[in-house]
Amino acid sequence: MKMYTLTGKVALITGAGRKSGIGAAIARRLAAEGVHVALADICAPPSDLPNSGNPAWEELEQLAAAIETETNVRTLPLRVDVADAGSVQAMFTQVRDTFGRLDILVNNAGVAVGPAPVLQMQETAWRRTLEVNATGTFLCCKHGLPLLIETAGGAGGRIVNVASIAATKPKPFVSAYAASKAAVVALTRSLAQEVARFGITVNAILPGDVDTEMKRWGLELESAVTGRDREQVVEEAVARIPLGRLGIPADVASLAAFLVSDQAAFITGQAYNLTGGRELT
Repeated sequence: MKMYTLTGKVALITGAGRKSGIGAAIARRLAAEGVHVALADICAPPSDLPNSGNPAWEELEQLAAAIETETNVRTLPLRVDVADAGSVQAMFTQVRDTFGRLDILVNNAGVAVGPAPVLQMQETAWRRTLEVNATGTFLCCKHGLPLLIETAGGAGGRIVNVASIAATKPKPFVSAYAASKAAVVALTRSLAQEVARFGITVNAILPGDVDTEMKRWGLELESAVTGRDREQVVEEAVARIPLGRLGIPADVASLAAFLVSDQAAFITGQAYNLTGGRELT
């Protein structure tokens, strides 16, 4: 027997533009639970920074339409640059105008542009990574909280921040990404204490090796840099995971669904490793 219901709630998920990504998986899972979902992503042309490609607006629209077809919920595709306060404010205005409420905020938008040794890293790559991953999470929390508080009326509300195992187990050449995700974890723990009086919980998920487009790009890069076959790189990555496989976006979505449910009402300020046990090895 199901122990909770999310039916009729409204969630906003950032970084949801890739159909095969973590944000899309979270949106699909919450929609399957009866949650109306706003899906946001930057949907802008790529810059000249490595790995800065963005999903097309059409991809986000198609995902939103597919979710509506598969479920009985309403969806709202949104274009946003989470690093821009004005864009973030406009996003929450659209959510308010469309749904009149917000129960769940999932800060999933993230980038890993221009990974390199610190000696060679472009300053623009460092800044953009911190702006999207850390400042973007901060801005979404800051501007989303008024609507969350208004909706909850002191009786609830959920924020889930998608960080990374890199926050606590950083590798070489990804210092900007690791630093930004460590900032997300610290923000999670501090904010949880600030908003507890409103009944709002704030938790973080730290995925490890999850089979997404970003991870596949990282494996290709590691293969090119080290001169090893991609298959060998993948095998070595899997060998470091006790459960013997890469994660999939649905694994992250399952934990997110739990954390936004009433079953997690007494959990806040926590950072959950979701790695198949990789950090143990």
